[in-house]
Amino acid sequence: MKLKKKILRSVNDLRTIGKAFLLLVLLSSGQSLMAQTVISITSSDNSAAETDGNTNGASFTISRNTNNLGEFNVVTFTVGGTATENDDFEPFTRNVTLNSLNPSRTINVNIAQDDLVEGNESIVITLSGASSGTINPIARSVTLNVADDDQGTFTLERLDANAAEVEAPGAANLGQYVVKLDKANGTGTPITVPYSFTAASTATRNVDYVVRTVTNLTQGQLSFPAGVNQVNLFIDVIDDTDPEPNETAILQLGTPSNTTLFSVNQPGVAGRTVTILDNDCVAGDTPPAINGARLTTFCNPPSTSVNLNTFVVGGAASAPAGSSLRWSTTANPTAVANLLANATVTASGTYYAVYWANDNSCYTASSDPVSITINTPPSPGTTTATTLCNNTDGDFGDTAVNLGTLITGEAPGTWSYSSGPETVQPVGANDRVEFSGKTAGTYVYTYTTTGAIAPCENDSTQVIITVEDCNKCAAKIAPAVNGSIPTDFCDEITTSLTDYIQGSAPAGTVLRWATNAGNPVGTPVPPNRITNPLPGTYYAFYYDTALECDGPVQTISLVVNPTPEITDTEGDSRCGPGQVVLTATATEDATINWYASATGGSRLGTGASFTINNLTRTASYFVEAEANSCISERTEVIATINPAVTAGSPEDASSCNDERYGTTTFDLDNTFSVIASAGTWAWFDGPVNVSPNADNVVDFQGVPSGTYVFTYTTTGAQAPCENETAQVSIAVSSCDTDDDGDGLLGGVEASLGTDPDNPDTDDDGINDGDEVGDDPANPLDEDGDGIIDALDSNVLDSDLDGVVDQLDPGNDNPCVPDNSNGLCDTDGDGITDGQEEADGTNPLDACDPDINNGNCDPTPIDLEVMKTVDKAEAIAGDEVIFTITVNNLSNRIVRNVIIGEMLEEGFDYKGHNTSDGSYVLTTGEWTIPEISEGGTVTMTLTAEVLDGGPYTNRAELLQSFPVDDNPDNDTAEVTLNIDLPEGIDLVLEKFARIVKEDDTLGVQRPYRNLSRVNPLVGQEVIFTIRVTNESNEDAVSRIIVRDTLSSDVDSGLVYISSTADKGEYIPETGIWSIPELIRNEVAVLEIRMALPIAGTFENTAEITRSSPAESEGNYDNNRATATVNVSERTTAELGIVFNQFSPNNDGTNDVLKINRELESRLVDLVYDIKIFNRYGKVVFEGDQMTDEVIWDGTWKGKEAPDGTYFYVLNLTLEEEVEGFETTTTKKGWIQLIR
Repeated sequence: MKLKKKILRSVNDLRTIGKAFLLLVLLSSGQSLMAQTVISITSSDNSAAETDGNTNGASFTISRNTNNLGEFNVVTFTVGGTATENDDFEPFTRNVTLNSLNPSRTINVNIAQDDLVEGNESIVITLSGASSGTINPIARSVTLNVADDDQGTFTLERLDANAAEVEAPGAANLGQYVVKLDKANGTGTPITVPYSFTAASTATRNVDYVVRTVTNLTQGQLSFPAGVNQVNLFIDVIDDTDPEPNETAILQLGTPSNTTLFSVNQPGVAGRTVTILDNDCVAGDTPPAINGARLTTFCNPPSTSVNLNTFVVGGAASAPAGSSLRWSTTANPTAVANLLANATVTASGTYYAVYWANDNSCYTASSDPVSITINTPPSPGTTTATTLCNNTDGDFGDTAVNLGTLITGEAPGTWSYSSGPETVQPVGANDRVEFSGKTAGTYVYTYTTTGAIAPCENDSTQVIITVEDCNKCAAKIAPAVNGSIPTDFCDEITTSLTDYIQGSAPAGTVLRWATNAGNPVGTPVPPNRITNPLPGTYYAFYYDTALECDGPVQTISLVVNPTPEITDTEGDSRCGPGQVVLTATATEDATINWYASATGGSRLGTGASFTINNLTRTASYFVEAEANSCISERTEVIATINPAVTAGSPEDASSCNDERYGTTTFDLDNTFSVIASAGTWAWFDGPVNVSPNADNVVDFQGVPSGTYVFTYTTTGAQAPCENETAQVSIAVSSCDTDDDGDGLLGGVEASLGTDPDNPDTDDDGINDGDEVGDDPANPLDEDGDGIIDALDSNVLDSDLDGVVDQLDPGNDNPCVPDNSNGLCDTDGDGITDGQEEADGTNPLDACDPDINNGNCDPTPIDLEVMKTVDKAEAIAGDEVIFTITVNNLSNRIVRNVIIGEMLEEGFDYKGHNTSDGSYVLTTGEWTIPEISEGGTVTMTLTAEVLDGGPYTNRAELLQSFPVDDNPDNDTAEVTLNIDLPEGIDLVLEKFARIVKEDDTLGVQRPYRNLSRVNPLVGQEVIFTIRVTNESNEDAVSRIIVRDTLSSDVDSGLVYISSTADKGEYIPETGIWSIPELIRNEVAVLEIRMALPIAGTFENTAEITRSSPAESEGNYDNNRATATVNVSERTTAELGIVFNQFSPNNDGTNDVLKINRELESRLVDLVYDIKIFNRYGKVVFEGDQMTDEVIWDGTWKGKEAPDGTYFYVLNLTLEEEVEGFETTTTKKGWIQLIR
């Protein structure tokens, strides 16, 4: 609110108003006769000001443009602007009357004088109305300006220059300022003045003090709204605990927010400074903290003094600045005299720590007490060494002492043994030690005090006692015996007495022998009995010749036992393999031992008889007698196996007597079903006597038809074996008839070996003609064993292996086609493999379970094979010498050693030389009759290096007796480093295909060649080996390919025939020699093989040499392998034909079929089938099927995987068949092979 002065109006003003009003009345009566009037407002004096009592007013004039007589105009107006009436200017009327006498009126505006600081203001007068006429729109308003003559000044006063930290609550001593404004603020807006404390202040705001918040004061600004002329500022001191000097706070005002109307007037720095007094001690308020973890008990020595400062956390450095860590024996000391001179003490006591101002002005309370204890350790005293004797009697000196007599000045303690040649502990209250009979030497005993008070420790001292032999006789010990010399002898003593003594006699003594230990000197052994003693007990001793004294004796007892003898032996013999029993007798109480060799080897058995099971050949065994470790020489006992003779089991046959219809000559030797022993044939019975010739051939041309019987008698039997006799019947006919109605003429049956008078020669229920097949020239042989089906029974199982003869490639071998059937005796120990598997013994070890078996090998040995070459960096054309060394690392003789040493085709043999044994070049075998224990034999082999390689030479142990059980050193190999040409590359490929009816060797047809085929037993395969020259050279010559085959029926792959379009293949060696291949030329070899047995067989072909040789890096394509997985055929009966099939699109056995054939005729049938995989999931299902093909091996449009599947087949016959139910259910497994 503005404050204004009040001024009264003058009397003259009132009079003027009255005159104007009279004139206005007079003029208004004639208004209608006047022209239109326009009223305006103007000012010729529009500037006014406050002038300290001499006012400078302003005025404005209201006028009209006409002066019509009698016209009165009452004009009204409003007043506005920033100036306030009565405060800034005096009040005036708000209307005037214009008439002909006063056509214009001037109004003065008087300005009021005040002390407000408000700035320049304005008065705006606006015409608002007229009783007549119109208001001039462009002269309707005027503005009068009023200038202010007031300025405000802020002044700073310090009311309290001193402040202080005061600890008592509510008693704070503060500082105070006041800021005053000399004139009131009339601007209508608060005026602010900023404040701060200068950088020269040593006190820190909000650390040492705070500015109290009051009205119109913020942190940094003073505010002066209207009506406020004074604001206080208080300095409130913060009472801290930090000792510090007195500090200052210097206030400084800033520039007011309105510098035009206001200014600041403040005193100098001294007038603006408040001083803050500190009330804190430099030593602080907290006493020193004691480290309670430190030990307070000490031992002197070693601790002669204690630094008390170490017991204060932080030590002396922990004292606040301006103070020190001091100690006193008085709690809470108050005078310097109570303080210790320093922190080091040497006596026990209780001590207190304080922080003490360096100027002695103040101090803290004392710390917790620190109690120091300094103890003294006990003394172990002083010892004196001594010397004692160790003799067993006291004649030579003292042997004992009380240890307490060897020490003085000791505190209480205990004695203990510390070291010495042997342990001798102190005994009794006097700690006596006794050395009689003890080992001479230095003994150390330790005395240890027992009264130490911690931290002092008990101390100890030692005394040395030297113990010596006080007996000066040099013969002090008994002679030492050599335990390796035997004392038990067989038949006679072969040592002297001195042989038993080892080591030399002590100096000054000699070795003597006695027969009486109680009087050795008086019972000497004569010299001749020392060198040739008799059985008995002798005593050796050393004798001191100078002092004539004897030492202790050593006893030697000699015993002689007679060597036992083998008094009689008896061998055993038998006819053929089997059990033999050897016997022997020996002298009384002897043990009889049996061995397989004349010397060495493991013992095979003990006792008067020795049984060998399943002995297959004549063998020598050796027997010895043993008693009291005396062993006789071994005596040979022979177990003789005489070969059993056989008449060959001839089988009946037939022949023709009319050469027009067949063969009339018959070789009786062809009737043997097994190889016969030597013997003779003779006619026995028949229509006429027809004798065989010298070759055992009978000519039946022209003789009467009928049955002729011939007898075969062996001639070579050795006792106890006896000669055997067998008969064979030959049915003779003209051969132009089928006498037995089997569909085969007699001549055909004669050539086949079937009985022309028996339609079923093998008695298996199948007609001979059906079993022979449609082509008698190629009769059926289902199992491929060389015995045609007509002579191979389909019901007989000769070897009882579960497979009928017609399906068994080995009719008399239970290990073929399945050696896991439990009927085989692989190791030849007389126990079948199946039985050994059931018993848990090893079917491949002839010594398990019977070590007495004749086929049991003795304990294994170890031979080492080594090889060197004299020129490792050879070139083609050089001669090199290979040296092969065989070392016997065993402690017994090794016999019948064979070393394989076959030269590769990169070498040409020149010669050899052996230190023992013989070398056969063709077989590559070096045979060594025997190698003595620890012995060595060598062979040198000279060869020329050929072009083409390979250049590796290998020697390998093939055989030994006993066997070698360390294969790690049985092979030695050297390779020559030959530079090979670049760019030579021969590529070998190998394929296999199953033979079809029209397939022959060398026929180029699009047969499917595979690396793996899956035929059945009895089928055949053709291997195709193709060699292509992909070298950079024009031609490669002398190419050797090795593809080794077998003609053994048990091998799985049996050679039949072969053809090569280039070069020559020799099946006996497996070598295919190709003279030359030009670049990109191809050579092809085809080999036809029979498949007699089931199994998986591999056949590998490999390029072994060429000229030039194959380049390095091109070897990977020199070798290829084809795999043949041969499966058994299954017996065909109504239902599934074969339960194994291979859907690989090779044209053979590609689908699973149903058999509808029974006794050569088709049977109508309907079947339902489900086929499951091994997880029980149905992979094929068919209902009401009649097709021959059941399943093609697919599942959900994809090939089903290899494996075993299971089926359930419901079979319904559409007709009655004898021996079969109309409706049957079959279950079984199917093997799918790809």
